[in-house]
Amino acid sequence: MRTVRTIRHRLALLLALPTGALVVLAALGTAGQATRFTAAGRTDDQVALTVATQELVHQLQRERGLTAGLLGGDESFRAQLGGGRAAADQARRALDQRLAAGPPGAAAVRSALTGLGQLAALRGRADTGTATRAEALGFFTTAVTGLTSAAFDGLGASGDDRLQASLATLRALCEATEATALERGTLNGVLATGSFKGADYPSFVRIMAVRGAAVAQVPRTATAARTDALDAALRTPAAVTVAGMEQQALAGFAAEHLPVLPADWWRAASTLVDDLQQVQSGAAAESRERAAELRSDALRALLLDVLLAVTAVLGAVLLGLAATRSITRPLAALAAGAADLADRVLPEAVGRIRDAGPGQDLDDLAALPAPVGAGRAQELAEVAEALDRVSATALRLAVEQSVLQRNSTGSLANLGRRNQALVSRQLGFLSALEREEHDPGVLANLFELDHLATRMRRNAESVLVLAGERSPRRWARPVGTGDVVRAALGEVEDYRRVVLRQVDEAQLDGAAVAEVAHLLAELIENALAASAPDTDVEVYARLGGAGYLVAVVDHGAGMTEAELERANARLGGEESFLVGSTGLLGHYVVGRLAVRLGARVRLTPSPVRGVTATVLLPGGLLASAPQSPQQLQPSEAR
Repeated sequence: MRTVRTIRHRLALLLALPTGALVVLAALGTAGQATRFTAAGRTDDQVALTVATQELVHQLQRERGLTAGLLGGDESFRAQLGGGRAAADQARRALDQRLAAGPPGAAAVRSALTGLGQLAALRGRADTGTATRAEALGFFTTAVTGLTSAAFDGLGASGDDRLQASLATLRALCEATEATALERGTLNGVLATGSFKGADYPSFVRIMAVRGAAVAQVPRTATAARTDALDAALRTPAAVTVAGMEQQALAGFAAEHLPVLPADWWRAASTLVDDLQQVQSGAAAESRERAAELRSDALRALLLDVLLAVTAVLGAVLLGLAATRSITRPLAALAAGAADLADRVLPEAVGRIRDAGPGQDLDDLAALPAPVGAGRAQELAEVAEALDRVSATALRLAVEQSVLQRNSTGSLANLGRRNQALVSRQLGFLSALEREEHDPGVLANLFELDHLATRMRRNAESVLVLAGERSPRRWARPVGTGDVVRAALGEVEDYRRVVLRQVDEAQLDGAAVAEVAHLLAELIENALAASAPDTDVEVYARLGGAGYLVAVVDHGAGMTEAELERANARLGGEESFLVGSTGLLGHYVVGRLAVRLGARVRLTPSPVRGVTATVLLPGGLLASAPQSPQQLQPSEAR
């Protein structure tokens, strides 16, 4: 008895050495760990650059506050200003040395440093008193903002949640420190002046709000240690003093002289800024520690992955060569058969069933070719049998759906014809009543009933259109296009809002009159529904060399590009109403009628607002002999 060789048996041979399974994993792991190792190193270097940049920012913040106080009129700050400038210059030189090594983000920081090009000139004008306080604050604030943004440019996409949170905390602390330092400089200048001038007070309030938002952001991402450090910094005597002086400044915004000494404010605020700077430095240290941890972990994992990869490759190559041919050949044959079944056999069989005529036997059309070859392996044979069963089930469902669709379509068409016949009889009866009635009030009500019945007839004919039936209404002679457009207006509810701007006269083939009027009525109804009740819908109809062009313009909210694309697909008959929304049946009716008439219907944005629907009727629908046109009956023209 012949022994059946299974795929499981062959895979057991392939996995004799566990290294075979580690080949791909080791390669992917090696590449991933190398990327993480490099990224962690770049993050560590960029955080170090950020720390150096923030040291310069800290010194510039201090110089900004002293300069504002000096320009505010307090000469006591001149003595401190020299030391502040020297510290800022020293921080600049330290930053230049770090930039010389070319760390990540160096280009952005160098570009931001160009904002300090006029620093020497500003210092000179500050010493002579020719610079204004607002000018100095603006210069330093722009420089500080630019350096901070450059330092954090590209920093944060680490992929590690802890490092990401640490960097976010560092950024929030930098913003909180800058807001506090800017508040220090702004109020220092105000106190040196004596009171708020011009835009000082709104600027002061805005800075306080920014500072509060930045401080509130820190606990969302900070560690417990950073949160405690921030809380401690905000509860120091200096922070309490700053809060009290802020309240005094807010309360005395209209006073001629604020009850706070510039020196007292500067001392307390500088202590608070320095404390926040220390919290910020701690956050930077946490970020660097986490980056270093990630770098070490990635290096260890990288070395291990390389070792595993080398070992795995040596074992997997030999086993792979022996097992590949015994598996890939039958699998390739099965895949080719399945692909042919999916790409050609099943679509062709389903197409034959869908397009079958009423008298054709669907079972004959659903016949399939010989089953897919199974190969010699037991598992492959089972897969092939399953594919054959899937294909047979799919065809059986297609046959059932085709029969169901035929029956549903026939029932729908029969119901539509009955409704259309009843409504037509109703319209005839109403017309007779209208001719015999002379009371204006009663006659107006009859006209409204006539108009409602006309709309009901359009709905009944819409059912026939969706069922693939043609309109039973025909005219033996051509009909004027003006009458056709007015007949379309008679089939919509709010026809009084429709304005006929221009209608070129032409003669439309009588066999197409009902369907053209139906198509236009659906488009006009959509335009009325899409626009406000107090706006008009405009209709233009022009005769051209390519045919007869009708444009329906509304002034509603309009449609997006995606909505226009989907709508135009429906209006072009490219989508079945069975898979669409029931609220868009009018589009599917228009699409069916457009395909039947050979017309082209498109929706485009209106020049100002809304949507324009254009219908291009082919020249073949226009009568070549315009004389003796047939007139529509009054009930058909309304």
